[in-house]
Amino acid sequence: MRATSDRKTVIRVAVLALSVAGLAVAAAALLRFMRSVAANALDGGPALARYPEYYRQIGAYYARGFTTGFFVCYCLMLVAMIAGSWVDERRRARRDVRAADAAMRQAVTAALAGEPAVPD
Repeated sequence: MRATSDRKTVIRVAVLALSVAGLAVAAAALLRFMRSVAANALDGGPALARYPEYYRQIGAYYARGFTTGFFVCYCLMLVAMIAGSWVDERRRARRDVRAADAAMRQAVTAALAGEPAVPD
């Protein structure tokens, strides 16, 4: 049981580290996208004087922003799922320990009262 628990912990920590790294990269790209849109700093130079090229460039920028935003959400979802399942597993383990402790106390109390420790 301990080896499985250690393996799960290693996998969780590795995936959390990977998710946090991906989140940092995606958040930086999203920040660059938002700055370029806010400053109206589009690549393309004089070719943007024609309307069709302008709209293609705007579309490319927003597509890049959408893709980056998607990866931000994906990395956040990974972090939330792993951390949530880890916390849930720890809570369940503590609850099981408390239940076993309460059952042991009840058996000891019953045995001291002269009743059988294990009911028939």
